[in-house]
Amino acid sequence: MKKTASLAASLIATKGAAVPSSEVSLKTAGQGVNDSNAKRTAITVKILENPYLRMKAYGAANRVSNQDMLEEALNDYLDKVGA
Repeated sequence: MKKTASLAASLIATKGAAVPSSEVSLKTAGQGVNDSNAKRTAITVKILENPYLRMKAYGAANRVSNQDMLEEALNDYLDKVGA
């Protein structure tokens, strides 16, 4: 059984003095789509039937998963809008 870290007064920051433990920009945190160690979060998306069928047909013909297509499209969109 893994032992948890003990709490000490040195872990508590005074009000207004807290700082992040590490600086990671949102843009860099979202990149690395093909990183095998990246944590994935499940979402549900409802799309119209026609784009869904087009995506399935393209994926089958080009051996690309829906997830890979959607991740790439989302990253391209977020880069385009500067998010």
